[in-house]
Amino acid sequence: LVLLSTGQIRNVIRTDNNSRDFFLLMLIPVLFVVNTFLFFFAFKNTTIANAVMTHYTAPIFVALLAPFFLKERILKVAWLAILLSSIGLWSMLGAPFFGDVVSLSDSERQGIIAGALSGLAYAFLILIIRGIAKKYSSLFIVCVQNCLVALMLLPFIAGIPLTLQALPYILILGIVHSTIAPFLYVQGFHSVKANEAAILGYLEPVGAVILALIFLHEVPGLKALLGGALILYSGFMILRSARA
Repeated sequence: LVLLSTGQIRNVIRTDNNSRDFFLLMLIPVLFVVNTFLFFFAFKNTTIANAVMTHYTAPIFVALLAPFFLKERILKVAWLAILLSSIGLWSMLGAPFFGDVVSLSDSERQGIIAGALSGLAYAFLILIIRGIAKKYSSLFIVCVQNCLVALMLLPFIAGIPLTLQALPYILILGIVHSTIAPFLYVQGFHSVKANEAAILGYLEPVGAVILALIFLHEVPGLKALLGGALILYSGFMILRSARA
């Protein structure tokens, strides 16, 4: 209905004539589900710090793969931004530093591996969206993603009751987090490279700290503030280099 009302249905016809684009569009929801599943598996089996740190290896994967898949040249400033933002995230999460003794259980190792694989899936998701973002409208890409994800997950929601109390939260998740946010994200690929978008994604945990301070009155510690400052500076470096 959304595609028909906005005239984006013509993009469906275009993909029928381009098997490569059709395959990539079908791959987006698959990677989205795989990325989300592995990320939550990591949360379940290891610490939040380990899960988030391994998931945010995505910018490194993007930087390594973008020259081959997108023919994008990686600037030195991008590598520096990856290093600084990774250190910043490490500091924010209070992860152990080099020299600290860390013993891992089998479950934690599985969680860490799952986190890294979710980062790889996320990296491929970024590369694919960057590759087709200029060919098709952002609304069309998001609609295809959401419709196919809904079909893929439909068998798993059988028997789960929908309460009136949960309905507002589901609507917010569907409209804001699953439609508006991805739309803006895909739209951003019209003006930034894949590795730049991946690095700017580090702003997500910084935003979480700020929102936690505003709504939950959770005051961040010194490590979180220093880490957030490094991430913000890395984002500034990327934006400045893109403008240049």
